[in-house]
Amino acid sequence: MTNWFKKRYLQEIGIFIAMFILTMVNQFFQLDSFTAIFKGLVFFIIIYALAQLHWHFIFPLFWNRKYKKYALISFGALLLGTFILFPIDFFWVEPGILPQENMLYVLLYYFVINIASVSTIMFLFLVRQHASQIRKGTEDKLLLAEMNIRLLHAQLNPHFLFNMFNNLYGVSLTEPDRVPQLILKLSQLMRYQLEDGRKPQVKLQEEISFIENYIAIEKERVGKRCDISFAVHAQQPETAKISIAPLILITLIENAFKHSTTASGQSFVHIGIQLNGSTLTVAIVNSLGDLPLKSGSTGIGLATIRERLELLYAGKYHLDISGDENEFRVVLKMQLNYR
Repeated sequence: MTNWFKKRYLQEIGIFIAMFILTMVNQFFQLDSFTAIFKGLVFFIIIYALAQLHWHFIFPLFWNRKYKKYALISFGALLLGTFILFPIDFFWVEPGILPQENMLYVLLYYFVINIASVSTIMFLFLVRQHASQIRKGTEDKLLLAEMNIRLLHAQLNPHFLFNMFNNLYGVSLTEPDRVPQLILKLSQLMRYQLEDGRKPQVKLQEEISFIENYIAIEKERVGKRCDISFAVHAQQPETAKISIAPLILITLIENAFKHSTTASGQSFVHIGIQLNGSTLTVAIVNSLGDLPLKSGSTGIGLATIRERLELLYAGKYHLDISGDENEFRVVLKMQLNYR
């Protein structure tokens, strides 16, 4: 039912009825019998057929910039229409309404009527075509956005798993007994990606739980070498009412851990999530790791999240990235929706 207006034949019927009413509105007081209505309908069908002829066979010349040919053929078609309308209306539909003494005046009258009627109907055809092009363009953009989102998901999942297996490898070298427990947590993270990561929206509470599990695995990997803090300033009932695109925050957090790694000295990652009404603020500060370690970056992270934010939250987010020689800072503000 919601797409009835997209059907071409219904659009055609709608235009026909609307134009018939507009054409006959000044003569409604005369349409007092079935015969009068039938005559008015026949008169309008002729006009509508002439407009269709012009639209499908003559007007394309104008689009192709064949202006002289278009003008000549249009003038000929209007004359033809005049000589069709004249006898039908003058002798059958409304006989005697115009003076018969001056036939040139009568023909000019029907010529003008023909021009006005065909032009008005043509204008409606142009409006319909323009609206159809706008709708098609919008649908194409939505389809492209959906395809881009799926592509970014395909990029994000391997990127995430790549980092997580690196974490497991690091733990297996130092404390192999803890690997089974970490694999279990990793399976929970992967289940979230496979089951909820494909959804367009999830509860903010579920996304935060996913992040908490990820940070727990990172703590196991880095141990005391990194000062990690994670604070959530949001009431659980509220986070259950707010929705967010899944896996859109994890890339920022992954980057913070990855690029804070240092071979010597103490590193840190501080993460804060705050919810005020429907405005989510994520603030991340991390130390800058050693340059040799940075060179192993795939470069997917920040580029991916920028693209996803632009696709999903265009005009509803602000991403501020800054830093100095000691630390890297990211603040993301997003306007979310209630479920």
